[in-house]
Amino acid sequence: MLTDVPLPHDPHVRHMRQLFLAVVTGSFVFLIPWIGYLSVSLPTHRVVSQWRFAWVGFDGALILAIGVTALCAWRRLQIFIPWAIVTATLLLCDAWFDVVLDWNSGDRTGSLLTAGLAELPMAALLLYVARKMIRLTVIIAWQRAGRTDPVPALSRLSLVILAGHGHHRPAAEGGGTGTEGDHR
Repeated sequence: MLTDVPLPHDPHVRHMRQLFLAVVTGSFVFLIPWIGYLSVSLPTHRVVSQWRFAWVGFDGALILAIGVTALCAWRRLQIFIPWAIVTATLLLCDAWFDVVLDWNSGDRTGSLLTAGLAELPMAALLLYVARKMIRLTVIIAWQRAGRTDPVPALSRLSLVILAGHGHHRPAAEGGGTGTEGDHR
């Protein structure tokens, strides 16, 4: 029985969802003019006093993320999934900034090679494996919920389809077939 799983119609859950949607949507709307402003106001050249600290700090975070991701993978922990996504994101950011900032320098070839042969393939691999692990987790949860219909694609799967009103409960618990109020 899923007694500790909040239902989608719980007032607190609904309020938190509305708050989250407002923050994310507001951020999206705000960033559109902000990018326009930055594109015309930022200088094309700037001397930065903490350049080394910024890059060493970023690469330190990247090393930490790769290490935790590897540890989670070795230990076969579910938390591997978000760590793989975080690490892939950091790798993509590293590739972007290395290539863009080295474009007009002697380091351009090295940055392109590092991005093309290491950072981008590693990011793609991490995202691919994370997606496969999410899909496998959904399939297992689907089966454990007693669902016999085909598992929908991740892009069409509701966040609450297994935990909400439409989850399957055995008849002994007073549940029906699991199809009432289905969120598909």
